[in-house]
Amino acid sequence: MSAPLHGAGYARPPKRAGTKEEVLARIKAHLQETLGRQYETERKEARMTRQADALADRQLWDDNLATSFMPGFVTTGPRRPEETDYRMRQFLGRYGHVRSD
Repeated sequence: MSAPLHGAGYARPPKRAGTKEEVLARIKAHLQETLGRQYETERKEARMTRQADALADRQLWDDNLATSFMPGFVTTGPRRPEETDYRMRQFLGRYGHVRSD
C-alpha cells in the first residue's frame, strides 16, 4: 500500500452532509455566488487527482471496516478436538441423499 501524502491526515473522515438547515444554507450561498457567472471547468489533471484521492480514502475506510470484523476469536493453547456424537452425524448415501440407518 502506498504511503499517505505528507502533511495529510492518515484517514480523513468522510464528509458529513450536516443538518437540513446547514445543507440549505450551503446551497443558497453556492447559488448566490455562482448564478450569472461563466462556469469554469476543472482541469482534467486536477479532477483525476481529486477523484483518485477520494477513491483511496473510500477504499481505506472500507478496508478498515472489513478488517475490524476479520480477526474473530482464536482459541490459544492446547485444546481438545471437537467431537460429534456418532448418532448426530449425517451420512450421505449413494446419490447424495442422507441415509437414515
